[in-house]
Amino acid sequence: MKSNRIAGIIMAAFLCGAAIAQTAARSATSDSAKIAPGVVIPVELTKTVDAKKAKTGDEVFATVTQDLKTSAGEVVLPKDTKVVGHVTEAQARSKEQKESQLAILFDHAILKTGDMALRTSIQAVVAPQNDVDNGNSAAAAPPGPGSVGTTQTSPMSGRSPVSTPMPTAPSPGDTGTHPANGGRPEIHANTQGVIGIPNLKLESAPNADGASVLVSEKSNVKMEGGTFMLLRVAP
Repeated sequence: MKSNRIAGIIMAAFLCGAAIAQTAARSATSDSAKIAPGVVIPVELTKTVDAKKAKTGDEVFATVTQDLKTSAGEVVLPKDTKVVGHVTEAQARSKEQKESQLAILFDHAILKTGDMALRTSIQAVVAPQNDVDNGNSAAAAPPGPGSVGTTQTSPMSGRSPVSTPMPTAPSPGDTGTHPANGGRPEIHANTQGVIGIPNLKLESAPNADGASVLVSEKSNVKMEGGTFMLLRVAP
């Protein structure tokens, strides 16, 4: 009789846990449905990632730098939300291997309601803010809170489209350099490639597994903590 009672308690706990997991999964699914493909998310790398030290499977963390809102003002991805990815390939430079590569795939965000599937590609990489402060004129400062934004929108079932808070995009023919901000290019929703990090290139398209690939032919690929990135939500 006692063993039956214990078994019943264990089963009840298991069912309760399963119900909680299902609720979290539904919540995460609901949240992820708000962010459509093509939306650009500004993030900052939390820790340095170095192709010389990284291994396949290593986790990579970044934080969202601004609230991501719908056109109706609803916050769907709060500032400081942790976005998580992993290294899919790391290749150090050597005498035999002249090119260093680092492939990273960001695939989910951690919210209070649970994990949200958020498969993205890296659209742009910008040198850390301290490089800007030290006089690196090629680096661009990330957009500040409250900047007027170019909006990336996509129809989503029954929901307002998400807007990306970015500085206003340059007009046609704009070279991207502005004396008002020290001659540095202005960051906007259409910014692409690598800015302010010497000898580093971003492959134009993700590789076969969807990861974004960073390449250097003169040194090991290395992105310092504080590096600013634009992540574009993939289909």
